[in-house]
Amino acid sequence: MSDGSVPYVPRRPPEDPRERRARNYALAVYLLYGAGFFVGITFLVGVVLAYYARDGAPPWLATHFTFQIRTFWLSILWGVVGFVSAWLVVGLAFLAWGFILTLGRTIKGFLRLNEDRPIDNPESWYFG
Repeated sequence: MSDGSVPYVPRRPPEDPRERRARNYALAVYLLYGAGFFVGITFLVGVVLAYYARDGAPPWLATHFTFQIRTFWLSILWGVVGFVSAWLVVGLAFLAWGFILTLGRTIKGFLRLNEDRPIDNPESWYFG
């Protein structure tokens, strides 16, 4: 091209409408989880959406929904353990670990979705 413009090259072939809808749901859940660090209720909205969208999703996107659901429950687990043991110094470490784990899983999942890649180990207790 002599005019210096760069042609658009799509990252992947066109998706079917079901895959596009499921991908948008997965993106919405990651965004709701990110907002959940500021407005906690959006975590609950996100996990409900993940449960709703997981069954009809293509396999590579189902790994994201499973990962998102596990992220929610792991954050609840570490939050409860940290809260119950907060009167001990170790409880603060549990709360900090839960925060780091939830934030890391949310960022990793978002980045994998952005690259159109599945989560390698969606049932992991750590970062997948």
